[in-house]
Amino acid sequence: MNLYQMIFKRRSIRKFKYEAVPEQLLKDILAFAGCVATLCPEISIKMEIKENIEKDLHVKGLWKVEAPYYLVFYSEEKECYMMNAGYVLEPVLLYMTGKGLGTCYLGSTRIPGAEPAGMKAAIAVAFGYPKSLLYRDPATAKRLPLKELCVFKDEIGEPVKNILKAVRLAPSAMNTQPWRFIVYHDRIYIFSCKEFLPSQTMVAMRDLSMGIMLSHLSIAAEELWLNLKIEVEAQMVKKSYKSGAYVATAFLLE
Repeated sequence: MNLYQMIFKRRSIRKFKYEAVPEQLLKDILAFAGCVATLCPEISIKMEIKENIEKDLHVKGLWKVEAPYYLVFYSEEKECYMMNAGYVLEPVLLYMTGKGLGTCYLGSTRIPGAEPAGMKAAIAVAFGYPKSLLYRDPATAKRLPLKELCVFKDEIGEPVKNILKAVRLAPSAMNTQPWRFIVYHDRIYIFSCKEFLPSQTMVAMRDLSMGIMLSHLSIAAEELWLNLKIEVEAQMVKKSYKSGAYVATAFLLE
């Protein structure tokens, strides 16, 4: 199954078997990660896998998950670096799901190890073979319906509907789904919701979630053979919005 199909199958896994993943598969994961397109090419990033089969890693954090492996995402700390992290990591997690591995994003979790020069550990992912079911029925996903996420300004065709179905299933920190859309037949205006408690951690996790959602948008557009251009429009940035902030516009061309 491809990445688009995995969008509808992946679920977060929090309980793992302490079984070794083949060394070649670990190498394949990092090789795939190195080929994923980035949202912000100017931001330097790096990913490393930390093994914890012997449970000897002293993982710390409010939302830590005990796992046999962790994928750590390092990044330069520049504007939009967390959004870029989500955009790059989500295809990697979908790839891992297709290989039979369970995954879980870990916010505010510290994995021991030296950070690359000029970078910080932005986010970590717990992974391994799951104790529970790996795949889900998309109908059971606890997500807001599209009518609550979108304002439709045009009649839209099946390709755009299918893109929005994939976008709706994007995972987010604490399942906040911090995105809203104004939808036309050929473009989608993307907004992020304001945080009720705008702490640095919560804003960072919102940005990560927005990047994951944009990744679903890109993967779905590619699957449906639509040309996608994500662009920040200057005139939209200048406007003030009561309950959120403009992020970007997705232009969709068949």
